[in-house]
Amino acid sequence: MTKLLVLSLMVTTFLCAAAQADSIDITLTESTLTGSGGGTLTFYATLTNVTNGTICLNGDSFATSSVLLTLNDNPFLKNAPMSLAAGQSSSPFEIFQVFIAPGTPPGTYAFNTFTILGGASDTAFDVMGSTNFAVAVSPVPEPSTLLLLGAGLVGLALKKQYQQRD
Repeated sequence: MTKLLVLSLMVTTFLCAAAQADSIDITLTESTLTGSGGGTLTFYATLTNVTNGTICLNGDSFATSSVLLTLNDNPFLKNAPMSLAAGQSSSPFEIFQVFIAPGTPPGTYAFNTFTILGGASDTAFDVMGSTNFAVAVSPVPEPSTLLLLGAGLVGLALKKQYQQRD
């Protein structure tokens, strides 16, 4: 019985990760953006160092909830500060872009994550902070719908012009 209890405690300890507070607070200007298939959305953020020491920002990682969403992290690599002093905040900057594949079904794609890596030195790649974001995909009107709308507007314009002659 004792072996079973010890084994159970070991498994529980292994499976339960220790809670760790973020060192960087990532505040997205908007956490949900809306676009349509074939479009690109740009997310902006402000970073705040919530520790008592300087933190180097050395990289990132990310995960999207659908293969139809492709994240481009070049804006973070280009725009983020190299480091933040204790309590320091960045200005809002372009942090990443999301490309929505053509033909992506309408809906909200949540459970996407962007994570900043770094630490006390420029060679550290510990998790410094994460943020969640969502992409709302709106339906794209079919070409025939746009053609019908255009034809209707032309018809109204011709009718108005014809009525003015009378």
